[in-house]
Amino acid sequence: MGRLQDKVCIITGGAGGQGKVAVDFFAREGAKVVASDILEKGEQDVAPIAARYPGQVVYVHADVTRRADLETIVSTALEHYGRIDVLFNNHGAMVGSPFLETTEEEIDTVLGVNVKASIVLSQLVVAQMVKQGGGGSIIHNSSAGGVVGFRDMAAYGASKAGVAQLARSMASDLAEHKIRVNAVAPGAIDTPMPHKFMEKLDAETKAAAWKAMEAGHLHGRIGQPEEVINLVLFLASDEASFMNGAVITVDGGYTAV
Repeated sequence: MGRLQDKVCIITGGAGGQGKVAVDFFAREGAKVVASDILEKGEQDVAPIAARYPGQVVYVHADVTRRADLETIVSTALEHYGRIDVLFNNHGAMVGSPFLETTEEEIDTVLGVNVKASIVLSQLVVAQMVKQGGGGSIIHNSSAGGVVGFRDMAAYGASKAGVAQLARSMASDLAEHKIRVNAVAPGAIDTPMPHKFMEKLDAETKAAAWKAMEAGHLHGRIGQPEEVINLVLFLASDEASFMNGAVITVDGGYTAV
């Protein structure tokens, strides 16, 4: 018996760096997973995992900023597996600009993807969890950038701080339904997102920025996706039954100094 045996879990951003690891780890622990992503090749990226766990992984191509797509994610889980036990709001958008140069489009992007989509999808999932009874677990993906103030990332930081507060507030609202809500706040993790964030930099500047990012963590390195997902897996499982309303940093000590 796996730690998530027969639990039905939705994982957004399921074809990304952390997302694919989450889909793999959850399925390995016996979960039935509905993975969504906006990536055009997302289904191909998730296919090898689905092949390893027949009948346990379904992929949905979805844009989390579209309510209809969020409804499709939920309906897919119900059509295939009949219930929802866990939601991992793993999707995210990152932009970085000096405060005075941050555009309204960038603001709309990070708030729409990171905050609004997490709220709306959570509402849809919670409605089903309440209907079926038995509680559930929701995990939001915040960031160390929502705890400390990174230079040139005010809009992103505000959105991730919002995600952290969303977890706390939802935990209070949903306690009577035995639905636990927590958030993880990773430091810099070696996924495509930070690489894409720095792709506009020249090679020398990018190398220097990467070294500086590594040095900012007490471990002297950036993290690996598995180091975040191990915590997410715990929060999704019944082992975390006394964890609620927590925002937990997984940042190699970045926010400790």
